[in-house]
Amino acid sequence: MLQEVLSEQLSNIINYKIAFSELSEIRLRKDKPIIVFIKGQPYYICDKGLTCNINNALFCSKEMIDDIVYKASDFSIYSVNEQIKQGFIMLENGIRIGLCGSVVSENGQVKTIINWTSLNIRIPHQIKNMSLCAFDEIISENGLKNTLIISPPGAGKTTFLRDFLFQLSENNYCMNVCVVDERGEIAGGENSGINIGNFCDVISYCTKMQGFTQCIRAMNPSLIVTDEIGSDEDVQCLIDAMNSGVKVLATIHASSIEELKRKSFFNKLPSFYFERYVLFSNREGPGTFEGIYNEKFNRIVKW
Repeated sequence: MLQEVLSEQLSNIINYKIAFSELSEIRLRKDKPIIVFIKGQPYYICDKGLTCNINNALFCSKEMIDDIVYKASDFSIYSVNEQIKQGFIMLENGIRIGLCGSVVSENGQVKTIINWTSLNIRIPHQIKNMSLCAFDEIISENGLKNTLIISPPGAGKTTFLRDFLFQLSENNYCMNVCVVDERGEIAGGENSGINIGNFCDVISYCTKMQGFTQCIRAMNPSLIVTDEIGSDEDVQCLIDAMNSGVKVLATIHASSIEELKRKSFFNKLPSFYFERYVLFSNREGPGTFEGIYNEKFNRIVKW
């Protein structure tokens, strides 16, 4: 699907001159060089593939940005405007195109984004066995532990979730799992090819409050999995689920336990609600495992 929205030139470079399996982001900014991230490292794109020399880099035009957005929306901006209002467009295979431009608001509500000036195309990958570093600390014969996965952006939180769901199935932990996939990044949509195992029910493109409420009312989950906790409302969803006897596996942006503790919305969550914290970083590239902490923030497993 990605090749269908990119220009022929850019698509050919990515298909034949770059290791797509290692490509995580494509950054396009009006009248600026096109940048890709390979294994967490930035490079310019050039006709021969990758370069560190800006003089050889391909530059992005406004027409290129517009063309990608129109193709991603199947030439119907109105049909994807609910996503655009949230700042992105999702492709069928879980690729997310983040947008920047001019925000149109009415009565304090975002109506749409127009005059796009930059795009961030994020490409998901499934990395098998990534979650095994923490799997036995999250689930055992004694049951599941409420767990928060912590990392800075691009350090493997969502990849961990995908593999954990896959490992539940591989290890035959048969339970009802609801995935509240707010931006379609965890499961990646109907034709993503991402394997999250046999036990998941997925609700996508809704707020966490809507998703959690629907799952608890209708699907009788043992576990709810969701990505990127970031507000008071998100924290309230977690509290409501845990108070209903549902276990939660969630992620949050932070580079350390200390940074996590400084987040005002996180501090509204009783400290004993999460029994395990799993920390990742980019120290040795995306997905660097830094350790596991208990409910008192004592490190019980380290790299």
